[in-house]
This record gives sequence, C-alpha cells and structure tokens, in this order.
Amino acid sequence: MTPVQRTIPPDVEKQIEALPLDNRLPLLITDADEVLFGFMAAFERYMERNGAFFDWSSYRLNGNIRHQSDRSPLDGPAVKALLLGFFRDETRNIGAVDGAAETLARLNQKMQVVVLTNLPHDHRDDRRHALMRHGMNYPLVTNEGSKGPAVHALAARTRGFVAFIDDSPSHHHEVAAVGDVHKIHFVSNRRLSGLLGPVEHSDFSARSWQDIRNYLERQLKRHGH
Repeated sequence: MTPVQRTIPPDVEKQIEALPLDNRLPLLITDADEVLFGFMAAFERYMERNGAFFDWSSYRLNGNIRHQSDRSPLDGPAVKALLLGFFRDETRNIGAVDGAAETLARLNQKMQVVVLTNLPHDHRDDRRHALMRHGMNYPLVTNEGSKGPAVHALAARTRGFVAFIDDSPSHHHEVAAVGDVHKIHFVSNRRLSGLLGPVEHSDFSARSWQDIRNYLERQLKRHGH
C-alpha cells in the first residue's frame, strides 16, 4: 500500500495541536456528514429548493445532481457552488442521526472523541453550533481533502487504541495507510448506503450507531480499556 501523505495543511495542523488530548486514553475520530448529521436528506431538500435533484445512479455527487428543468447533469463548478451554498445556509440547521449523541456520550466515558469534518473553515462555528445543539459538544477539526494526514496527526497524540468512523470509501483507503487505526464504515442514509458495495479498506461496516457501540466496546475490552 502506498504510504500516507504526511503533509497536513497548516490551518488543520494548528487545530489539532490546540486539542486538549490525553495521550493515555483511547481516541475516537468521527466524521460528521452522514455519520453524526443527516447530510443527504437535508441536501436533497436544498437541491429541490434550488432547481436540482439527485438521481441516485451512484454514490458520487458529480454526474448525479441534475437540473429539474431538463434532467441534464450540473457541471463540476455548479455542483461545487450548490454544495457550498448548502454548507453556508444549512450547516447550523441539519438534523442529527438517530443514536449518535447518546452513543457518543456513552463511548466518551472511556474514549476521547474528536469530530473531523471536511467543511469550509468559514463554517466551523456553524458546525460547532449544530454539534452543541444536538448534545455533541466535542472537539472539532475542519479539514480539506484527504483525511489521512489529519488522522495520522491525531493518532500520534495518543499511545492508546484509535478508531475512525467515516462514510466515504476514499477516506478509508487514505486512513488505511496510517497504521493501527480501526476503521468503521457507516452511512446513515440507507438508500445512499445501498449504492456502495463492501468497502475494501474498512475493518467493520455498521448499519447503526448501536452497531458502532457494540463493535467499539468489544475492541476496547480487547485492548484493556
């Protein structure tokens, strides 16, 4: 496997360095959209209000977001603009995934929790507001692009067990090169999850936060926590 790229953006590195992590405790690194928050349901409503729709042909946004008027696909810049508009307008309002807050609260009794989300840094305060509103007031890192370097930097902050939860197969591939990180694949939207086959580089595929809790509690016990 190709070694993970260690270069981390300075603004991401600064956020990680400022985290009050205890190097003796296990660490849970969790994504936000489609893991803690119901991204796709909210984004579909936003697309509908803005003359677009998702045609559910594949997991990718590009090529699957189409104009309502003639069903033609939006080009790359238009998809990016729509997504940025969604983050601008809806990051504070997005709903939480069932079981996320309760499960994290239980796991946080034994593990440190960090939310690692790919989100424009300008909307960091909006995401923090949403996390707090739903009872998930955990340290937050906004990232860009690959999550491999950020996970590598976070994992280096502890000598204990490290777990990573994300919906994106590409992020699991990137994090697989980091080393001893337990990778949990979870997509809260069942229809979106159905567009994916097995995720090659994950260690466990979850269908609910109860599945995640059961898996992590087993792993913690095996690692003496």
